[in-house]
This record gives sequence, structure tokens and C-alpha cells, in this order.
Amino acid sequence: MEISSQKRGNIIIVTMVGRLDGYWAGHLTDELDELLRQGHHRIIINLEGVHYLSSIGLRVLVSFKQKLKEIDGYFGLENPPNRIEKILKIGGFDLSSESHDETLNLKSISQGDAFSSESTSFETFRMGEGRDGMVCRLLGDPTLLDGCQFTERDSHTLSVPDSVMALGLGAFGHSFKECQNRFGEFLSVSGVTAYQAGDGSSICDFLISDEDYTPELQVLYGLICQGQFNHLMRFEPRTIDKTISLEELSSTILERVGAPMACMVIVAESAGLIGASLHRSPANQSQPDAPFGFPAMRDWLSFSAERLDAGSLVIACGVISHKDYTPISLMPFLRPLGGDGSHLGHVHAVPFSYVPIQKGQIDLNKTVRTLFETGPASGLLHLLCDDQDQTRLDQSNFKRGACWFSPLMMEGSE
Repeated sequence: MEISSQKRGNIIIVTMVGRLDGYWAGHLTDELDELLRQGHHRIIINLEGVHYLSSIGLRVLVSFKQKLKEIDGYFGLENPPNRIEKILKIGGFDLSSESHDETLNLKSISQGDAFSSESTSFETFRMGEGRDGMVCRLLGDPTLLDGCQFTERDSHTLSVPDSVMALGLGAFGHSFKECQNRFGEFLSVSGVTAYQAGDGSSICDFLISDEDYTPELQVLYGLICQGQFNHLMRFEPRTIDKTISLEELSSTILERVGAPMACMVIVAESAGLIGASLHRSPANQSQPDAPFGFPAMRDWLSFSAERLDAGSLVIACGVISHKDYTPISLMPFLRPLGGDGSHLGHVHAVPFSYVPIQKGQIDLNKTVRTLFETGPASGLLHLLCDDQDQTRLDQSNFKRGACWFSPLMMEGSE
């Protein structure tokens, strides 16, 4: 079989010639998956040259029809030979010649404010009237991580409803003693709280809120942001080989909100993550050279020596700031996002197996909850800039996705 593709306006036409059987079904799957990764959500298969269709081949077509439907895209067929029309109708395909134009005309995507950088195209949407941003409350003292000095008096109980975005060091449990050997990185967004225990395990556990239940955890330190996001920004590479760094994305967000600080949630395809996670609890015993000293670092921290989870779909959330305008109280919670240190942040990320997400305006709560419910998550990282080699600074990069953000104020400020 031969498989080729070409653009027709904003539609991709995939043309096949030969047999769509069990062997070639896998090749077609790879071709369509790659088109989805490239952001193509309107696909039509030209079947004029297909003279045989097996049940496995039909299963692939039905599967992608469902995938595109779930992200409000479109998947259609055209020019099928008479001998395979019956098989296609069994799969639920509408083979009328007018169906494509009628359906695609109904699926116009709302336009936002478009702009571009050298590497990336952006589109922003304002979300709701009267949304002023978010307020950040600081919990605990992150400087106690140096030397692992946390004790019972440093533990705080935190409830995390849907309206809270939070991240820091914590653990699921009802008391310090219950969590003492398990404190690790956590994030909370859209009523979902994810946490990776600092007990050597690599499992990312999570809890989801509902009308009768709000997740609760013990927190050693954290950034607790309350309110609503007032902007959504979509981004994608201008060419297939381009990516956008966490620092550039953060800088763009701060420019768009026109404020020195912002709170953000990213759902995007990863081009590789750089970061660290604790694999020992910092509340179990104090140790002067832990967790950042050498050689203790090797026992306490798992740091990515190279980019991880490329090709995955990532949920990342955090607080970002211009260094020159960062409040003194917030400084201990933040780290440089890039080489020049002009932008600071505290960002945690959870990777999942890749799935495409809908274009245009999408709902944050639905997107986050669906990913966790269909998971699993493959871990939790505190994203950091790798500055060990000053000649080759490295940081996390993304391909395409969505970012929700708001200007941020500190609790008690005016």
C-alpha cells in the first residue's frame, strides 16, 4: 500500500492505494497519529485506490473517527469503491458527498487574539468578565529543605477545592506522623491533587474532589493560589522542528497579563522535561548536607541528566515572576527559569501518555480531570533549569498546547 497526505485548505487529505489489511493498518495508524501530533484535527481519507478493507483496517478508521470526535475535530472518508461501501456503513460512516462540507462548515473554531514569536504562533482568549486574577498565600518555610530540618511544627493541613491551584511539598494523610516518611512534591489544580511520595517509589498518586469530598493533605511548604484564571493561550510551533522553552512561555504570559507575577497551568505536548524530585522524605531526619550537598544529593534527589518524557502530554502548574519585581517573601519559593535568571518560577509537572487535545477554547477542569481519570500519570517533577554546565544551559521545552493564566497578587497586598 502507498500512503500520502496533502493539505486542502485547513483539511488534510490522506490518500491510500492498495490493501488496508492487518499489516497496513499499523502503518496507517502511525501516519494518522503523527498528523494529530502536528496539530491536524480535520482529516479526510481518500479511499479511491483501496481495493480491499479488512476488519482490522475498519477498526483503525472507526478508532480515529472517535478520536477526532472527542477533540471536536473531523474525520471523514471519500471516494470509497462500491465493493467496500457496505463494510464502511457497518462502521457508521456517512458516505454522502455533501457530508464533509456541511460538517466542516459547522466546526469553525472561534478566533482569539493571534500573534507570533520567531518560533511559535500564539492565540489568546479572554475568559469571562469580572475575573480579576488570583491571590497567592504562602505556606511554610522552604528554606528548611536545606538540611532537611522539617519537624511536626512545620506541617500544615490544607484542603484543596476546585478554586485552588497549589504546589509544594506535602503528603496525603491526616497528621505529620502519618506522613513523616512520605513527604514529596505535589500539585493541585481543578479539584485534582497529585502527589509523588518521597519514599523511593515512582508512583504518582492522586485524589479528585466532588460535591461531597475535598482532598486534604499535610503540607511542609506551598504556594496556595485562590481565584479564577482569566486568560487562555493556545500555542504551537511555526515549523515542525521548533519548540518553546518554559522560560519563553513564562515570559510571554507575563507580557500578556502586564503584571510582574502570574499563576499558570499548562497542558501541552512535551519536547523534553528537565527537573528533579525527592525520593526521600525531608521530614524524616535532619542531615546538614542534604538534599543539595554532594554526595548526599545522589541519595536524596532524582535529577534528570537529560530531557525526560518527550512526546508525552504534560500538566504543569506554577507561579512565575520577573526577578526585579518579586516580593522578598516569595523569593525563597522560586528558582531561575533560564540562564540569565531574569524570570523566576516554581513549576511542577505531571506527564501522561500522549493524547491530542481540542483546538480553540477548551475547559480547564474537564481537560485536567479527564487526563487523570484516563491516565495513568508517570511521575511528578519540579521543573528546573539545568545550569551545571554553564556552556550548555538546558530547560524544559514544549511543542504545542494550551495555557491558562492570570495576574497574581500576594495575600494582603493592595
